[in-house]
Amino acid sequence: MDERSISAELLRLCNKVQQEFPTPTIGEEKWFLLILSALTSAGKPGLAADFYLHLIEQPQYSSFQARQQLMRRLREALVKAVSIIGVCRPLEAIMCIDAVTAEGDKERTCSREGWRADDENHRRGTDWLMKLYGDNLKQIDEIFNNQRDFGWISREITYGLYLSDHTILDGAETELVVLSGIMAQDLPKMVGWHLRACRRIGFSMEDCEAIQRCIELCIEFAGVHLGPMPKVKDIEHEV
Repeated sequence: MDERSISAELLRLCNKVQQEFPTPTIGEEKWFLLILSALTSAGKPGLAADFYLHLIEQPQYSSFQARQQLMRRLREALVKAVSIIGVCRPLEAIMCIDAVTAEGDKERTCSREGWRADDENHRRGTDWLMKLYGDNLKQIDEIFNNQRDFGWISREITYGLYLSDHTILDGAETELVVLSGIMAQDLPKMVGWHLRACRRIGFSMEDCEAIQRCIELCIEFAGVHLGPMPKVKDIEHEV
């Protein structure tokens, strides 16, 4: 086991996010998905190793089975992040985690063996897109009619392969990963879309406000400056 300890600064960030995160309504053991996605997306994938070591020190991960489940969830968050930020930073993060993982804790399953871009994949991706976007998807589809490669990628890959697969992370957890990754890239239009999506899948306005504050804490920690971002109140009329 690697004997490095988490930095005082990163520990303060973890504690602050845990305090701010709306755990009573969103659920336990979800806050760390937000931190992992935000820091990786903001250009700090190397911190994933220390973050992982910090997590497995918590009493709820004292058993082998709990650490295996944690690894699957962390890996799935990074797999989903690939569809939002590209492969390099998530790959760097998971390689850093792997380098400090005890040999006995290695988790070697593959969640997407046998995946096919078939009718079922298309249906699942389209259904999740519709749940998040609803009638707003029509305007985007008009663009996709002109730029068909991106329409295909969106339905078959971004949503079909990655974001509509809820076997490890559910829909709410997936949106935590997505919103964090998008905010870290300073993309206000898409931040608005996914704040709206969070509301549509059941997050309250207060939940969204707290989640956005947590993401901002992570991005500030990473030293990334963001331009003006929409708030949930700005998109509430669209929900």
